[in-house]
Amino acid sequence: MSFFLVPALVTLRDEVNTRFSHRDKASDGWIGDPSHQARKSSHNPDWANGGAVRAIDVDVDDKDPTADLRLMVVEAARHDKRVWYVISNGVIYSRTYGFVPRKYKGSNGHFKHVHVSVVENPAKWTDTTRWLSSEPVWKWNPDAVSDLALVQKQFQIAAGARKGARKRYHGVATIQNALNVSFLPKGQKLVVDGWAGRATVNAWRAFEAKKGGTGREITPDPVSLKHLRILDRFRGQEAQ
Repeated sequence: MSFFLVPALVTLRDEVNTRFSHRDKASDGWIGDPSHQARKSSHNPDWANGGAVRAIDVDVDDKDPTADLRLMVVEAARHDKRVWYVISNGVIYSRTYGFVPRKYKGSNGHFKHVHVSVVENPAKWTDTTRWLSSEPVWKWNPDAVSDLALVQKQFQIAAGARKGARKRYHGVATIQNALNVSFLPKGQKLVVDGWAGRATVNAWRAFEAKKGGTGREITPDPVSLKHLRILDRFRGQEAQ
């Protein structure tokens, strides 16, 4: 009996190869080597299901200065109904924990690639729905100056304090990056993607609790932004 990569992950690999046609594939892989075979791993064939392999590693060296393959695959995977968990840069996002970023404690931090494992439900393996967005890749502009009131609104929406549409802002990414650099320990870093999600709000709350501010623990304020040395990246009445 032969083994095979499940069709859902074949689709992911094909999309990545099409989008990044000149990428490095040295760290690519899907079938388990002897070290994987010696333990339980999604890289090993599931012989009870015809030899299906439920995991893939995608090299992150995209050789494209205008894009970020790692971020693209991680974000696609952690929001996909087919995925069980995704690991990269020493961080794991698991369906078990609501895809909140956690420090990965395995021996291989997957620094050269993104590891994606799909769920154990065979019905999901044949789902070849598109993984990657066809829209241009969003990249944070660290020089952008954002309206603080709009950024605050996104934090409030994410925290459930008000209703509204979620939007992506460079100002949110500026805060995420500053928290990564100045506050969050290794293994708890945020994805700098411009979305004010649960992980970003929780990180901000932790920062406020430790460093102070105006006491608005879910809303970035000028005092706390000044502590992070990024107040100059914001404008508007709320930034005064």
